[in-house]
Amino acid sequence: MRKQNISYQLLKNYIAIFLITTVITILVIVALFCMNRLGSKDIIYNQLTAAKLMQNDYQRIDTSVVNDVGGSLQVVNSNYEVIHSIGNNPFTSKQISVKEFTDFLMNTGANKDMITVEYNEQEQFWLIVSLPIQVKMTGSFHWNSDSPMQDHTLQMLGFIGLGYLLILILSTMIYARITAVSFIKPLDQLSAAVKKVKNGDYSARVQVGGNREFSQLEQAFNHMAEVIQIQTSLKEQSENNRKNLILDISHDLKNPLTSIMGYAELELKEQGSGRIEHLEFAKIIYENSIRANVLIQDLFELSRMESPEFRLDVTTDDFSEYLREEMIHMLPELEAAGMIPDFVIEPEEIILQFDKKRMNRVFSNLLYNAIAYQEQGSTFQAVLEKVNDGAKLTFINYGQPSALNPAGSGLGLLIVQKIIAAHGGTVQLNTQDNQFEIIIELNRQI
Repeated sequence: MRKQNISYQLLKNYIAIFLITTVITILVIVALFCMNRLGSKDIIYNQLTAAKLMQNDYQRIDTSVVNDVGGSLQVVNSNYEVIHSIGNNPFTSKQISVKEFTDFLMNTGANKDMITVEYNEQEQFWLIVSLPIQVKMTGSFHWNSDSPMQDHTLQMLGFIGLGYLLILILSTMIYARITAVSFIKPLDQLSAAVKKVKNGDYSARVQVGGNREFSQLEQAFNHMAEVIQIQTSLKEQSENNRKNLILDISHDLKNPLTSIMGYAELELKEQGSGRIEHLEFAKIIYENSIRANVLIQDLFELSRMESPEFRLDVTTDDFSEYLREEMIHMLPELEAAGMIPDFVIEPEEIILQFDKKRMNRVFSNLLYNAIAYQEQGSTFQAVLEKVNDGAKLTFINYGQPSALNPAGSGLGLLIVQKIIAAHGGTVQLNTQDNQFEIIIELNRQI
């Protein structure tokens, strides 16, 4: 279902308010009209009309009531002569012309007074009764300040006007309250969710619905909260990994340094021992120094790679030929460690963009892990395949892990992951029984 936007909703609200105001105004006009009709019917037509007051002898007509309400009464005979007049005479002279009398009859409806005319055929005269009416509706409002009903009419008009204002204000407030819910409720939900996120609850989500703009705001907020939650989780995981890495590095540095210190102290104490023992102690000290130096270099390299200034020195070359050369350089070390090399390299060219120096570090770290953590006689296999526009490189160690070389800090593999990620590639580690597998995938371009 397509959602409405806020501008369309506001337009509907304005139209509704206009219709409400129009209906209330019409009701007030109808009330005034009814009041006018009721008043005129009760007072004028039913009691003081010319037809009601008509007598054959106009001298016997009771004119006291007409005087009491401020009205007037005239009798005009067939010769158009005003033979009797009480109150305000609408004619300027006693003898009027036919035209003057005709104009008077034609304009009775436009007069501010209520005028009724009746003709007595027997006595041949016209009876004209004029009554002042406070409010008269003839397509427009007419106000008669001379009416004796002025105070009562003003009071009625005041009540109607006050009622009009009260109804208009009340209906506007009720409608505004109803329509405001569609704006206030989503804003309250968003405000509550923002407070949760502010207090660290990144799982907060909103479902406001409503207009299109609120739906878009809902989606944007939920996406933001989700991103913050993921980043916070990754940050916590990274912090835990950092703490574990520091502990592992401290442990790995402690072992060779302890050996160096111990054998150096023993060398100082055993000054009278033979040359063979001296050489053995020196060898142990040297090997542990190398281990400590490798860890320190790895730590330094990792710090450099995490620096914002870190950049790759990229060249475009045949990765297959490059890997062959590197494997040739690795052969002596593998053979010296008693491991069996098995290289399967794609014969075709695989042109990639890569940093040779950083990639050398990848292979040296993998070689160090293979030699350090596998027994003699284990197989070290490297397989290079062409995959789409990139390359897939798989390193597999077959054999039992060395009991003399327990798993270390993993700093070397972390550096491998950082370098490959900088190349836009991926690293996958798999372990099954006596098999340790590292799969590296590289793209043609970085």
